[in-house]
Amino acid sequence: MQRFTQFISHPLTKYVAIALAVFLSIGIITGLVQQNAAKVDALHIALAAPLTSNRSEAAKEMVQSVQLYLDAVNQQGGINGRPLKLLVYDDRDYPTIARDVAREIEKSQALMVLGHLTSTTSVATAPLYKALQIPVITGTASADTLTQDNPYYFRTAFNNTQQGNLLALYAQQVLKFNTANVIYSNDTAGQSLRTAFEATFKQTGTLKHSWEFYEQAEDWQESLNEIVNDLAKQPEPDILFLAMSDTFAKEFIVAIRKRNLTMPLLGNITLARETFPALFDQYDEEKRQPGYFVNELRLAVPLILDSAGVDAQAFASNYQRTYGKLPSYVAGGYYDAAAVAVRAIQNAKIQNTATSLKHDRQLIRDRLEAINSPEVAVKGLSGDLYFNETHDTSPRIRFGQFVGRSLISASTQLSPVKHLELVNLEREIKSGNIIPVTNLSQKERQYFWRQEVVYAGMDINKLNRLDQSKSSFTADFYLWMRYNGSDDATGIEFPTGIANSLDVNLPLFDPQKPTRIDTINGQKYRLYQVRGEFRNSYDLHDYPFDQQTLKLYFENVRVPSDRLIYAIDTFGLKLLKSDPEEVKKPYQSLQLWNFKTIQYAQESFSSTSTRGNPQLFDANLQVDYPGLSATITLQRRFTVFLVKVLLPLGLLVLVLFSTLFFSENMAKERLTVAISALLSSAVLLTAINAQLADTGYTVAIEYGFYLFFGLCLFCIVIGLILERLRVGGYKTAIQSLNKAAQFLYVAIVLGTVATYWVAFGSRLQTF
Repeated sequence: MQRFTQFISHPLTKYVAIALAVFLSIGIITGLVQQNAAKVDALHIALAAPLTSNRSEAAKEMVQSVQLYLDAVNQQGGINGRPLKLLVYDDRDYPTIARDVAREIEKSQALMVLGHLTSTTSVATAPLYKALQIPVITGTASADTLTQDNPYYFRTAFNNTQQGNLLALYAQQVLKFNTANVIYSNDTAGQSLRTAFEATFKQTGTLKHSWEFYEQAEDWQESLNEIVNDLAKQPEPDILFLAMSDTFAKEFIVAIRKRNLTMPLLGNITLARETFPALFDQYDEEKRQPGYFVNELRLAVPLILDSAGVDAQAFASNYQRTYGKLPSYVAGGYYDAAAVAVRAIQNAKIQNTATSLKHDRQLIRDRLEAINSPEVAVKGLSGDLYFNETHDTSPRIRFGQFVGRSLISASTQLSPVKHLELVNLEREIKSGNIIPVTNLSQKERQYFWRQEVVYAGMDINKLNRLDQSKSSFTADFYLWMRYNGSDDATGIEFPTGIANSLDVNLPLFDPQKPTRIDTINGQKYRLYQVRGEFRNSYDLHDYPFDQQTLKLYFENVRVPSDRLIYAIDTFGLKLLKSDPEEVKKPYQSLQLWNFKTIQYAQESFSSTSTRGNPQLFDANLQVDYPGLSATITLQRRFTVFLVKVLLPLGLLVLVLFSTLFFSENMAKERLTVAISALLSSAVLLTAINAQLADTGYTVAIEYGFYLFFGLCLFCIVIGLILERLRVGGYKTAIQSLNKAAQFLYVAIVLGTVATYWVAFGSRLQTF
């Protein structure tokens, strides 16, 4: 008892007790903070979608894309520590039920609404949301009247007037048709599309016929037959615009093609989903020739993945990885709508209580309206999003066409002229580079560049060296381009290129020396083989459990991107091949790496240089130039590293642990082994760092070594304490301290292994 009292009164015991008290206090405080955080009320957003209808697939995309965005925000801590929660409502694509949904939402905790999918349900509910003072954002409904005179409805997609105007302009100026016909449904969407198309087309062309039909009429099939009979009597194959929903467009296309009518077809946005070609699966013609009915059908679409930028490609990859399929414009539209909604909620100083709900909704509406200029715009998948005075945005409109059953970017696009004051309009219009049009709804003149699309691809032949110390890698790949316009398309350069692998005296890339020159299906074809070393930045924070991205990209600084862009050649690239092993072959020479993914994206590179032009000295001008990138993701095979490098460290851990079982008479041996283990591990760490570049930060494996250094110091201190206790004759205390030290050592080692496993175990590769 006396010895125990002496042990308790020992100064070292006091310091141990203080340390334990501190750790206990930290644990209690952390628990209270976490418990308090769990009690924070969630921020609710409602989503109205036709879950049980013939548009259920589109509704599913709405829910999934919004949830994907909210999950990303929640992983970053939500909004001021509050998580976002989605409340999903089924409007069944029926106006009466949609209005009932609006009333349910009014009684819920929802701060705002995303939806509805179609113009029919959106227009039906718009007055009710206005009366209930609930802000709403739609990512798809395109009826012009939806946002007019309604301070509570906002839209991140283009409207029917924008769509109809540009389709008419495209038909005349790009496809070169001076006469056209229209078939439109007698509903809000059909009528507004037809009106806009007709107004623009009649400025310089002739609209021969405009047929109307009633989707709700019992005899609509008779109307269809009469219209197709009239079309068959036309002496020339005028272009035909189908201003109607996808369900009825399918019926008209089948009737037209079965009559062997070959006129080119234009469609509205509802025909752009990948499910549209599947509507024709039942027909023999489609079975014999996939894409028979939709081939060369042209559409106006806000998002086409082959010409989408890096952000849109990252979204598409994440969506496909999460849900097992690529997204359509519907998912993209509501992903953007969710981004705008979150920005408004972030900027609104809401209380999020039952009594403040109405006021909170009003604050969010006001914050939405304040997103009204490029300076405060929300970054969307296809560009900046901000609202005008009618709560519409002006997203870019892309023109797509079906090739078989695949929707790709058309070879010519229309891109708005941004800086009229810097353009010689008369010269550019005369040369055909700029197309003018009068926007009758806004009573103003608009101008569009004729934008050339170059279908390009980079196919990796071999990637044989990664040099982390020099921040570079070596690659051998094919590069090809297919295009209709000038050879300016090939005037590209690789900004990160260092040297030609075959001869350092040769340029890395010479656009004047293609491997093959040809004309295929009326398009110019150029093929190059590029072999070289490229600069690349490596993020080694997770080393050796790290994933690395290698980026190959080119840019064209001769032609601005509003006149030329590069689109991913989805038909020629391996990214769609069914055999994953075939895709992995170029990376098999990298013995320490596993291939994960390759992602292509259309790039845009900006310059604010005046280039010495006096006209630009006082202009706040940014010029974008086009390019294309291929981003390769590799996972380090860290099991090889663990065996070769960490096995010695593991043995040192065991050797050091054995010193805790030494007799108290072996104090000198305890210290000698611990110091030797410390020096040996320092040598190992130096060897590891020699393989890396000068990172300037601590990598993952270094934390393990630092912890081992701490264990060495721990064993040294334990040895010194035991020596003092031995001299003082505290045998019981020696036994207790030995056992405590052994237990603590094992706990620290196992805790470290568990921490690394939780952080990086999912990346473990099996060999």
